[in-house]
Amino acid sequence: MNNFQRTLKRSVSFAGIGVHSGNLISVEIRPASANTGIVFQRTDLPGKPYIKADALSVFDTSLATRIGTSEAYVSTIEHLMAAFFGFGIDNAVISIDNSEMPILDGSSAPFLVLLSEAGIEELKEPRKVIIVEKTIEVVDEKNPARFIRIEPSKQPLISYAIDFENIVAIGRQSISMDYTAKAFCEYFSFARTFGLKEDIDFLHSRGLAKGGSIENAIVVSRTEGVLNSQGLRNEQEFVKHKALDCIGDLHLIGMPILGHVIAHKAGHDLHNKLARAILSEVSSRKIIIPSAKETSRLKSLLSFPKSLAEVQVNFNGLAIG
Repeated sequence: MNNFQRTLKRSVSFAGIGVHSGNLISVEIRPASANTGIVFQRTDLPGKPYIKADALSVFDTSLATRIGTSEAYVSTIEHLMAAFFGFGIDNAVISIDNSEMPILDGSSAPFLVLLSEAGIEELKEPRKVIIVEKTIEVVDEKNPARFIRIEPSKQPLISYAIDFENIVAIGRQSISMDYTAKAFCEYFSFARTFGLKEDIDFLHSRGLAKGGSIENAIVVSRTEGVLNSQGLRNEQEFVKHKALDCIGDLHLIGMPILGHVIAHKAGHDLHNKLARAILSEVSSRKIIIPSAKETSRLKSLLSFPKSLAEVQVNFNGLAIG
């Protein structure tokens, strides 16, 4: 184990449907040099503008995480960002010919497969780490039951709770897990996005969510329950997907975080507000490049697999294409 920045060994290309536009979207993820960060490039726009993927670039969280400006943006990036977290990828350029990432199967699993096939390369530049030493909390002013915070912790942890008491098939769910790359790959990455059939039908009637279907989401009916013929991949798939979204949104900070994330009924809006609060409130002396001794102490935080062969996960049989 070490603490050097990472990128891909080679480029990888794929295509898929956009959940909102319904368009076929082509994507290429390319290696990038140290300190580049994660950068998207809109190849379909004049000048092919670059859009930096960071917490301060987020300007809309209504249906997904959207970065950029009203003239040049990319949305639904959270599942790919979570996959980058899973392999500790700090630097990459993503060329895309549309305004949203393909939804694929609605989880991070397809992205992990693609990244694993491309291979991971360690660079010579060390990465920085954020050490949380005081609690930072964000509460929804309109609904105080919605909140997210991060507390000091000797180990990286995430606790997430959802409450859909009016939807029997979902109900209340909560988890508390290690907030590590290995745990993400094994226990979160396969969890798909979900939506109510009634809401999806309404969005379709408004010309929205044109690509949303049972092929790329868990579709739940208030009266009939889960409509996907193969059911759930895990009994906690709903809350695990929310945690997946949170991990992807917080990876926009650009550094691993040592702390305990605790969320209740949160979402992309609160995830981003916490990311911004962390960046503004963490003292500069707690953004560190770990020494050899500190790297050993932060082993669980800084242990990133290089391929899916290093984790106990089996995506065989999952519809991830």
